[in-house]
Amino acid sequence: MTIEVVGFEPPFFPSTPQRQNVQQYINITFTNISMQHKTKKKKIKANAVHIDHRNIVGIDIGKRKHAATAITPQGDVIASLTRFENNISGVDLLERQVLVPATNQSKPMIAMEATGQYWNAIHDELERRGYSCVVLNPIQTGQRGKQRIRRAKTDRLDSALIARTILAGDAQATLVPDESIYELRLLVRHRFRLLKTHGMMLRYAIGLMDRVFPEYEDVFSKPFLSSIRALIREIGLTPDVLVAKKNEVRTTLEKASRNRLSTTVVDELLLRASKSIGTRQGMDVVNDQLRTIVNYFDFVEMQIEQIDEKLRSRMESLQSPIISLGIGPVIAATILAESGAVEKFAGPCEYSAFCGLDPSVFDSGDSINGVSHISKRGSPLLRWALYLAAQTVVKKHHDFTRIYERHLKNQPKGKRQKGHRYALIAVAHKVARVVWRLMKDGRDFTKRPPKRAV
Repeated sequence: MTIEVVGFEPPFFPSTPQRQNVQQYINITFTNISMQHKTKKKKIKANAVHIDHRNIVGIDIGKRKHAATAITPQGDVIASLTRFENNISGVDLLERQVLVPATNQSKPMIAMEATGQYWNAIHDELERRGYSCVVLNPIQTGQRGKQRIRRAKTDRLDSALIARTILAGDAQATLVPDESIYELRLLVRHRFRLLKTHGMMLRYAIGLMDRVFPEYEDVFSKPFLSSIRALIREIGLTPDVLVAKKNEVRTTLEKASRNRLSTTVVDELLLRASKSIGTRQGMDVVNDQLRTIVNYFDFVEMQIEQIDEKLRSRMESLQSPIISLGIGPVIAATILAESGAVEKFAGPCEYSAFCGLDPSVFDSGDSINGVSHISKRGSPLLRWALYLAAQTVVKKHHDFTRIYERHLKNQPKGKRQKGHRYALIAVAHKVARVVWRLMKDGRDFTKRPPKRAV
């Protein structure tokens, strides 16, 4: 490319005799710019799927039956299987009719969607047979499927779509955890389910009390303390039973609380029971249900304590640097289990996007300019754990406190104030970035991070 500049002398050129012509100056400048672009490292995503000479087999996952299609790197269909069962005979049929014909110099690459829990069995069986499997997020294939002109959706077409998503070159694989992280994930998710069912039964029990004994609220610090549970098992908690058995109520509460419950609180409970306006219907059924619920509470809380102890021991053996932030082992285990190999993400931005804490952009032209909310992609349990971690680090570390105070102070003018939760979400976003750095460097958290090598 030749550029001629006539009658132009830049004022910043060196004076004669060091002066160079304009053409030489432009050539040197363009050469320097091109060299800078060449030397700039391209950020390669750790979960990017690389295409090679192998054929690609896409599997559309179902609960009981799957479909598969094999294509070449040029996009030609080699073989397809409309349906095969999710058992050993079905995998044998897949290998016989699709995988063996798709094998050339090496075994084909197998791609499938992370559809619920149904992909785990066939994924592990194929890897045991020596095939390399890639798991994709359904969002990727779903967006590509919308580009079809004809509205058609079958299992065979979806399996071919999965294979062509890999062939497009921009697919990103879901990180499949190893056995230790997988076991940790099972524990934290089971604990979360137990907490959800415990909360659901607690709300139902409070609803029962609001019907038969609405004055019971605020008598105790918690509605179902251990002493109250003993009272429910032995006597009941409906107003008529409490009034009829006053002496037994006092004796039971004193014994269950080991004389730590003041007599004024017991007198207040009995006074409110004598003046209650609650419904008198179904008193016996309510007492029976409350006994069942408190027994369920004891069982669930015992299970949660056992899981917490297992999580503590596992986190001690793993020696994860996440605990150095000052958060508890249960929350740290939840972050580690739901994230998997955190250090495999290309950068902190990618990891925060995986957590769903990155801001979503809603801006188009002059008329559409929405408020940016977090994307909420990925695991809600992971975001919940990071949010709880943010509440802890704000109290322990000055840097996180400054972030919280800055977002709490800089509220948008003329709009609804966002307040405490908005600031905590900003801290949670920072915690996610710090977690990525700690796991990437393999070091504990310090107030002053070490200087990076240039």
